[in-house]
Amino acid sequence: MNDILSNLCMQSYTVVNQITEGCSGDDKYKLKKNGDSFLLRIGEVKEANERRKEFERLKMYVQQDIHTHRPICFGTTKSKFFSIMSWVEGTNIMDIIKKDAGKDYYELGVRVGKELNKLHLASKSASKADWRNIVQGKAELVLKNYESMNILFANSEQAKKYIYDYLNTLPKYADVMLHGDFHWNNIVVDSNGEVGIIDFSGTHVGDPWSEFSGALWALEYSESFVNGQIDGYFDTPPMEFWRAFKLYTALYAFEHLMYNDKTNEDIQSKIVNAERMLSIYGKDFNLEIPVFRKQRV
Repeated sequence: MNDILSNLCMQSYTVVNQITEGCSGDDKYKLKKNGDSFLLRIGEVKEANERRKEFERLKMYVQQDIHTHRPICFGTTKSKFFSIMSWVEGTNIMDIIKKDAGKDYYELGVRVGKELNKLHLASKSASKADWRNIVQGKAELVLKNYESMNILFANSEQAKKYIYDYLNTLPKYADVMLHGDFHWNNIVVDSNGEVGIIDFSGTHVGDPWSEFSGALWALEYSESFVNGQIDGYFDTPPMEFWRAFKLYTALYAFEHLMYNDKTNEDIQSKIVNAERMLSIYGKDFNLEIPVFRKQRV
């Protein structure tokens, strides 16, 4: 790290502490300079091209009045890349909701949905890649890995069938550059109630609606927040969204099982989570609109 600290970009910055949250694989640090806070990311130089694209995209987001990191400096050494960007102040939404899960967080969800919509409108892609092929490839990999585990759980067979049936008629929406890891731990709210989006992960093109799968974690604690996020994004969500959300719910449930630590206790815990996710579409995974939405309507 010494070769990075000696770089001209790093002059006058003080390292405050390392940040352990997140799963991007990069090392992250909080910096201080002239009383302001900044974020330093360090990773392997082989990732430099992709991280530079993320860095450049942040410039466009800031120009579009999206509340996120302001990019300041990007550089490389022989073995590492590094970037410096502004620190986005605020408390992550996971901590806010878990602190008092009984509150109504609908309006907070609306603000988050509006910000996600701004992000997607600003990042429509000119790529010729067809994200449907990406989704199909991911689904095949997820299901292959799941089937190798030889596990059955409530609604797993119904969910598998839905995935295969839906993929055969997968519609085409606009391509966007995805956030890549959009969920309640990567969204913060400052003291003025302004929503900020942090910790972008990847530069891949995809279906914008796939980013709602991260809401499955918030659903365990606050249906009002998730309903607000959907309404803030769409105003009135189309029926096709609920069919797509059902697909991503099923995929996310199966994918979640892949990240177990091989112990029976952890596998059972993840099965419980997967069953909870699938249950939002009814006890037989046969609803067109999820329970949390039907109850609100």
